[in-house]
Amino acid sequence: MMSASTKFSSVPANHSQAPLDAAIDGTDKRDRILDAAQSLFVRYGVKRTSIDEVAREAGIAKGTVYLSFKSKAELFAAIADLLCANTLADVQRIALETTPLTTRLVGILDRYIGATHRLVAQSPHIAELTASKEALSAAAFDALDRRIRSLLSALLGEAEITHDEATDMILAAGMGTLYTGDDAEQPYRARLTAMIDTLVAGLGRDAKG
Repeated sequence: MMSASTKFSSVPANHSQAPLDAAIDGTDKRDRILDAAQSLFVRYGVKRTSIDEVAREAGIAKGTVYLSFKSKAELFAAIADLLCANTLADVQRIALETTPLTTRLVGILDRYIGATHRLVAQSPHIAELTASKEALSAAAFDALDRRIRSLLSALLGEAEITHDEATDMILAAGMGTLYTGDDAEQPYRARLTAMIDTLVAGLGRDAKG
């Protein structure tokens, strides 16, 4: 559930750590650690990344990492939480836009499903950050899924679409459309728009009937 536009910070391995470590406050240190860990996890995978490497990438002392995160597992979970929080913030913003229902539904599905798929395709290691089978991240991604479903249900309800399976249909359209052609953003959204238009029209007729 990361945005394809996500940027990762990188600090050279020979960067002088002590002055930088002393110059940044606790919140900034935590952010630097998360940025560094995410960058390394994407490039090399969670298993191949050590706390030493995270500290070096962030330009801070190893002990400082342990002040914020007791283990690599806890760091992994924090990144999952951050990814989910960023995704949720984006879809909530999209939901509040003054655009047609189909446009908002497509935007939400592209952010939640499409962008994540495209980013995973760029690196075989990103799947480690988003795999729900990972116990440490499962709770975060399960909570995100519930929030997305609730938000979609509310948007459909505003359009008087209350079919019991409407939300599942919308999510299935978002997932299935990935595999019916080019999964790049523009063609994916174009196919998805056609699919959602058809679904919304059909569900709307059912509601009126």
